[in-house]
Amino acid sequence: MDIIPQLITRYSIVLYAVCGIACAYFFFTGVASLRELRRAVFRLERRAVVSRAINAMLKAVLCMIIGVAIYAVTTIAPVTRANSLLDSPTNTPSGILIPTSMPTADIKTSGRELSSLVFTPTITFANATPAAGAAAAPAAIAPAELKSDCSDANAQIISPAQGERISGNIIVSGTAVLGAAGDWYKLEILPPGSSQWAMLGQGKSTVIAGRLLGGFNTSGFAPGLYPFRLQVVAADGGIIATCRVPITIGP
Repeated sequence: MDIIPQLITRYSIVLYAVCGIACAYFFFTGVASLRELRRAVFRLERRAVVSRAINAMLKAVLCMIIGVAIYAVTTIAPVTRANSLLDSPTNTPSGILIPTSMPTADIKTSGRELSSLVFTPTITFANATPAAGAAAAPAAIAPAELKSDCSDANAQIISPAQGERISGNIIVSGTAVLGAAGDWYKLEILPPGSSQWAMLGQGKSTVIAGRLLGGFNTSGFAPGLYPFRLQVVAADGGIIATCRVPITIGP
């Protein structure tokens, strides 16, 4: 059922214009009817003029209500659905990251299969926390992965910002625009010494300058420099948009 909000979001400008024009038309029609009331002499004629004016004003109010509903669907509802999806504790790491072998290659599946598929992070956590001041893991990250690249407006990371030093439990915010039914987005981090990106969380609804991940507990990661990225994925597994920024984990 997410297809209807997505269509409303995509064509929101057109819908706003139609509602605005209709509201203005009915409003001025009602005003014109009230002006005719001054010239009406007979009681029956005055009743007809008043009836036309009331009907026009009610239609103008209805157009305004429709405009408010469009705003709620395109702005408030997507953020609410994304937050409720990503506030689960399963998205929060609680120990040291131990990557398992899961390539981040494209997922070849149909839109119907993807809607019923449950995604879980492909990482294992040990119940241990690095000691204060511990040395960072050996850096084995390609320089290209540490280069910031957020040129596509459909995938933007607002917080944490590029190069920001973070610690503790943080909220990841930004923009992820899903263009069609079955599209989804994911947040990933690349641990030092690993060639596989580890998934931290995912969502199935468009987020505009809102919360992408309810909780990211950085205490489970050794201090150091990490590539961090947001990807919008199509229903067939193709990557639609990517935003990658380097972040530093540590006090």
